[in-house]
Amino acid sequence: MNERMALLERRLIEQQHKDLFLQTAHTLKAINELAEHHRLLTAMHAINGYRIVGSEEVLFYETLSQVKEQIVQILEKTVCDLEHKGDKHYEKHFNDGVE
Repeated sequence: MNERMALLERRLIEQQHKDLFLQTAHTLKAINELAEHHRLLTAMHAINGYRIVGSEEVLFYETLSQVKEQIVQILEKTVCDLEHKGDKHYEKHFNDGVE
């Protein structure tokens, strides 16, 4: 995912849309911070004797991964729409526009 984000950053900087990249990077960082907070909370609960359900933990982290993947895919589609702005033969991902 880091490689994809670096590529998207280069493409967006060329189009003077670095703000879109930064917003996405900040969102992904917030999700990572949420996961870290959850990990610490789960560790504290385990130390205090609470039973941790492994399948629920797996589901939580898989869901976060899917959310992050969706966010990056939306950014990729947005970049494609920006790159093809004005091309009447291009089928847009977002009919309401990207600007």
